[in-house]
Amino acid sequence: MIDREQLLQRRRELSYVSGRFMTEHLIRVHQLFEGDLTAAIVLATVAQHGVQRYYEEIARDSAEGFDRLVADGAHVDHLRPCNALSVSHATGIPRETVRRKVRWLQRRGWLEIGLRGRLSVVPQMADDFAEFDLETIERLHACSVAMQRVLDAPTGPTAAA
Repeated sequence: MIDREQLLQRRRELSYVSGRFMTEHLIRVHQLFEGDLTAAIVLATVAQHGVQRYYEEIARDSAEGFDRLVADGAHVDHLRPCNALSVSHATGIPRETVRRKVRWLQRRGWLEIGLRGRLSVVPQMADDFAEFDLETIERLHACSVAMQRVLDAPTGPTAAA
């Protein structure tokens, strides 16, 4: 658990370190999605919604591990699709905008639209994002290490200013 007082004492430096990560990440997302951050939010929302129950109820505590279960296609009945309305409610993006972004994402081959407008990510999307995801994980880890270094540094008289 992080001590909130310690965070407050180092908030400016921590804000810089985390902000640098976030800015670089948003630039990378902007490039990957051809400038359409709204489409990125829609895809991420559909993906997270679809996997959340599967991860929490099956995979997180599985001895097999999340990656192996997904690779084996185990328990896919726990994946849950969503629709444009639920994405709109979750994100605050107008439903018609969500629908336009969904069509764009479908053309890119990242989303499927099923019966009654049910949205789900396509399995091969993980391959399309593999290098991006690995780089994100590496960068997030480096950010985490830098933040821990800031938190572990001794607090001097100027650090609390």
